[in-house]
Amino acid sequence: MSIVRTILGWIAPLAILGAGVAAFLLLGSQPPPQRRQAAVAVATPVQTTAAAAETGGLTIEADGVVVPLREVTLAAEVGGRVLQKSAACNEGQFVKAGTLLFEIDPRDYELDVARLEREWKQAGLAIEEIDEEIAQSKTTTELAKRQVELARREVARLDNLKAGKIVTESEHDRAIRDELTASNALASLEGQSRVLAKRRNRLVEAQSLASTMLDKAKLDLSRTRIVAPIDGIVVEDKVEQDSFVAKGSPLVTIEDTRSAEVRTNLQMDEVARVWGGRRNGGAGEREAHEQLDTPATVVFTVGDAAYEWKGVLSRQEGRGLDEKTRTLPCRVLVGEPRAVTALDRYGAPLPQLPAGAPQSLLRGMFVEVRVHVDSPEQLVSIPEEAQRPSGDVWVMRDGRLVILSPRAIQVAGGRVVFDSAASGLLPGDRVVTSQLSNPRDGMAIEEAVGSRAEPAVMAEKPDGNDAT
Repeated sequence: MSIVRTILGWIAPLAILGAGVAAFLLLGSQPPPQRRQAAVAVATPVQTTAAAAETGGLTIEADGVVVPLREVTLAAEVGGRVLQKSAACNEGQFVKAGTLLFEIDPRDYELDVARLEREWKQAGLAIEEIDEEIAQSKTTTELAKRQVELARREVARLDNLKAGKIVTESEHDRAIRDELTASNALASLEGQSRVLAKRRNRLVEAQSLASTMLDKAKLDLSRTRIVAPIDGIVVEDKVEQDSFVAKGSPLVTIEDTRSAEVRTNLQMDEVARVWGGRRNGGAGEREAHEQLDTPATVVFTVGDAAYEWKGVLSRQEGRGLDEKTRTLPCRVLVGEPRAVTALDRYGAPLPQLPAGAPQSLLRGMFVEVRVHVDSPEQLVSIPEEAQRPSGDVWVMRDGRLVILSPRAIQVAGGRVVFDSAASGLLPGDRVVTSQLSNPRDGMAIEEAVGSRAEPAVMAEKPDGNDAT
């Protein structure tokens, strides 16, 4: 039985394998299945818009605060009682240059002027007296000189007679004595003339001193009237009428309204754009850093109304960056604070100011600063909605999707600006604005019906607003 089981253990598998092979051979071979052609990929329709060239440069926008160009504090240059205070010298009042603000009691200074005028006249009379003495001394000296000459001639004549023993020794000695007396008188007169000349110089100096003191007294008298040196607004008055003020006491502070400044802060890349625009305009690099001198517009918004002033980004404030914001403090100079232009809601200027419009830039106004900068690079812009949250930009070229990752230069006014050479964007490129479920570089896309066909050039208005 064991032999039979062993034989069956070998024969049964072989029989089963043989049956399977026989069944496979009985089935025969079948023809291969027919291959089906892959479906042609269908282009995905997308909405596109045109990338536009920015030909007007850049408009850098920043916030700012209006500050006065300068404040002048007037102080009393002489002491005394405030005799009069003008009604224009109250806080908030506008004053013109030359307006009388204060008058200090002038009586003490008028008396000083009268006293010094008399002293000056007395010095003049003293000079006239000494001139008369000098003239008289000159005449006397001339006579003395003639007398000395006669005495010398007499001595010489007697010398000849003495040799011939015609005259005596006593007569000759008397002649010599007369010569000495005349010479002594002449020397005395010449000494008096020199003394008179020095006395005259001293009197002239005294008169000059009196004249200087008189000028100082007149100056002090004129300083009793304090007038406004500039056109401006009185921001602080510190004394009242009948008060006593000492020399140097502050009286009033006036804010200069002929010009105004706006304090603003710019990012360093924006400042670099300003410097680059100036170098492109022909200014040297050192000059571009020292003075900005770039056109700017100051806009003040009240509700739905907007008002603008023309200015110049004139200078940087301080010597470095703000440590907290890492921005560069700058100043915008507005040369004519009263030259205000009203704008409609589209940014176009109105022919005249509406009722309630500000007549001038005022201290503390919170404004928007728009700096207009020329760019040496070719700039191109797209609508803000055309840039993806990741920063990518989808462009349709030859029916294919091209994914770019450019670095934006500026985002303002609903548009994103790029450097054309650095970003790869070209004016006229069709930029995809619609969404794609699975975007891939090189995928087939086509322009859907209703895509915007915008021009490839964006121009900038003079006031800095973009228009197509």
